[in-house]
This record gives sequence, structure tokens and C-alpha cells, in this order.
Amino acid sequence: MIIGRMNKRVTLQEQVKTADGMGGFKVVWTDRGTVWAEFKTPPALSVKGVEGAVASVAVREVKIRRRQDVANGWRVLYGSAVWEVEHTYELDLTETVLVCKDVRK
Repeated sequence: MIIGRMNKRVTLQEQVKTADGMGGFKVVWTDRGTVWAEFKTPPALSVKGVEGAVASVAVREVKIRRRQDVANGWRVLYGSAVWEVEHTYELDLTETVLVCKDVRK
């Protein structure tokens, strides 16, 4: 791990369902930590139909110090960008890689 490459401060968020008081629930995003990250790959862009509309989908890998709690469905916030975590994997005992996507309509 080369610490100097992890030079982006990102926030990790988990989707949490809370009761809405009427027998249902609402979804809120809860911060689970602010960590240093390295954006490993430039975004790979594709254009496809998503929910009946044309959208661009960017996929990129974000490397952070090892965390075992990050899961699919979380999201990564960096500035105004919001990336959905699609997959995670461990490079070694010190790093976790988050495979993320950004869908824009």
C-alpha cells in the first residue's frame, strides 16, 4: 500500500430502512465513515437504456484501507459525485477495493 496515493477524502454511506409511522418504511442514507481513498481506474463509460430512458453508466474502482463492513448497496460520496457500490474485494490484508458505478440520466 502506498499511502500517498490515497489522497481523496470520501464518505461511505449505508442504506437504512426506518419506520414511517404508517406501517411502512422510508429509506435514508447513514454515514458509516469518512476515509482516504484512491480512484484506481478512470471511469469506464457506457450508454444504455435504464428504466426506459437513455443513461450513461460510469464504472470505477475505489481503493480504501481495509474495511470488512462495506457491502454491495452502500455508496461513496466524493464532492458532488455519488457512486453506488456494486462489488467489493480484498487486495490483501491492508486494502479493500470498491467497484462502483454512477448512473446519470
